[in-house]
Amino acid sequence: MPLDSLHSLVESLKKRIQDHGAALRASEALTRYALIDPLLRELGWDTADPSLVIPEYKSGTGRADYALLGSDGKPAMMVEAKSLGSSLSDSVLSQGIQYCLEKGTRHFALTDGNNWEIYETHRPVPIEEKRVVALELGTQSTAEVCLQALALWRPSLEASRADPGHAPIIEQENPQRPTPSLATTPAQSVSQTDTSQSSTDVSNNKEWQSLSELVPIGGTPPPSELQFPDNSRHPIKSWSGVLVEVARWLVKSDSLNRGHCPIQRSGSNRYLVATSPVHPDGKEFTAPHHISPIYIEKNYSARNLVINARTIINHIGLDTAGFKVRFD
Repeated sequence: MPLDSLHSLVESLKKRIQDHGAALRASEALTRYALIDPLLRELGWDTADPSLVIPEYKSGTGRADYALLGSDGKPAMMVEAKSLGSSLSDSVLSQGIQYCLEKGTRHFALTDGNNWEIYETHRPVPIEEKRVVALELGTQSTAEVCLQALALWRPSLEASRADPGHAPIIEQENPQRPTPSLATTPAQSVSQTDTSQSSTDVSNNKEWQSLSELVPIGGTPPPSELQFPDNSRHPIKSWSGVLVEVARWLVKSDSLNRGHCPIQRSGSNRYLVATSPVHPDGKEFTAPHHISPIYIEKNYSARNLVINARTIINHIGLDTAGFKVRFD
């Protein structure tokens, strides 16, 4: 699988979400056909080959939407699929991980075609810390999505690993450089490229890091300080503080106001920002925060709080690179 082929596919899936969002939100079957199956096939899982993929795989008292089979014929990963925009709820997650534990399956993926979350089921930590990869087509750059999607690459999963890439896949600034192919493992293949633009390791880097590059994973402690485009700073103590203080600065600088509302993520049926704390389906915000004249929803994981902050910044036409965080 050449990496430029994966890059092209991700671009196509992004456009498909934009063009056919309503139909995809109304149908799990269409979401699987149009978004999930193509990505699995690109990463080596021929969904028409029963020796590789079994749909509606029976596990205990339930069924997984997909079982991705290893070379031993046993599931290397189970995948639970939902229609675009569906909530990837804790109950669905718990049920899916239970399916994996019953079968001795090491990895579980939960997806609505736009969001993908991958979990290491046997890791002896709380369930939210079992997550090893999270990606979202609608808000992350294509290169970043490709890197994270490599965790689904068949040779890796057959080796009981779910490893994302750690360096840019496509170097568009230097189109003459040949694109590597995945001849060994994702990490080995990607390491052949220039690592000067590698994704930020939030656990080790104590310098200022751009919000555009920040990708927290489960268990990562929150940053201690946030810096804004005008070089002003604000201390923060939680991941939700990233979202809250970004929104507060935008309102204070008159960059974000009622006229920008509502704001929601691509493929989602939930508001991030609105003039009242109510989602499109009439349900109230789970964790609203009022910054007059707007409300923001805080009920998200660390990774999604960062993505939501980027979404709001992009929505009003500012550059996320101007917002930075620092870790103690």
